[in-house]
Amino acid sequence: MAGLYSRESGYDGAMAHVPRLFVRGHLGPGPLLIEGEQAQRLTKVMRLREGEKFLAFSGDGREWEATVGPAAKSGLHAAIGAFARQEPAPAVTLELWVALVRPNRFDWAVEKATEAGAEVIRPLLSEHSARGEGSSAGRQERWERIAIEAAEQCGRLYMPVIEPPAHFNDLLGRHHGALVVADMGGRPWEEVSALLPDEGRLAVAIGPEGGFSQEEVARARAHGALVARLGPNTLRSETAAVVAVALVRSLGR
Repeated sequence: MAGLYSRESGYDGAMAHVPRLFVRGHLGPGPLLIEGEQAQRLTKVMRLREGEKFLAFSGDGREWEATVGPAAKSGLHAAIGAFARQEPAPAVTLELWVALVRPNRFDWAVEKATEAGAEVIRPLLSEHSARGEGSSAGRQERWERIAIEAAEQCGRLYMPVIEPPAHFNDLLGRHHGALVVADMGGRPWEEVSALLPDEGRLAVAIGPEGGFSQEEVARARAHGALVARLGPNTLRSETAAVVAVALVRSLGR
């Protein structure tokens, strides 16, 4: 069934700016009740009215045309119509382990890493982590909202998973897959990128201000990690996180 756009053609010109809404749960043709924050986003943020079009996706790789319906007691009605688009999951599941930094900067990292294509975002604790840079249920919920809004904006069809914070040493012991540790003393990215897998799991670890300790880097190497520098300049943690995700995705993985 023809939709608003396909992978081959991109958006139809007239529909290039159709709002997108992430809807939890299974989607398919038929009526849909949109409640709570999602209903608020449609009416207050996207400013859509009854009869206007939007695109709905649930993070499973598929997207649907939808139409705003009348208001309901707990939100508003909508109708899911034609199938619009689908994409296969990436061959490489990309995990981003990024050190917790100041809240506004970490929020930015979550937003941009979502846009760049991270599948898993893991707040990271390490030896040089600043005191007080922790997490909470409130911050976790905020990161999830940021990721949802970023996914809606950038057009991606799979939602990233925001994992609870973990210590670098603990993750080394339980990670199964390839691992790249960003460090200014590492090998050039051009060399490391040639060694990355074409499928499976790949984690990229970004340290805090001051980077990983020498002991942490040595421990990562002992676990088989590749150590890479992301460029000639020293990057802030949140900048390095986005650069790393973009570099991996630029390889077509």
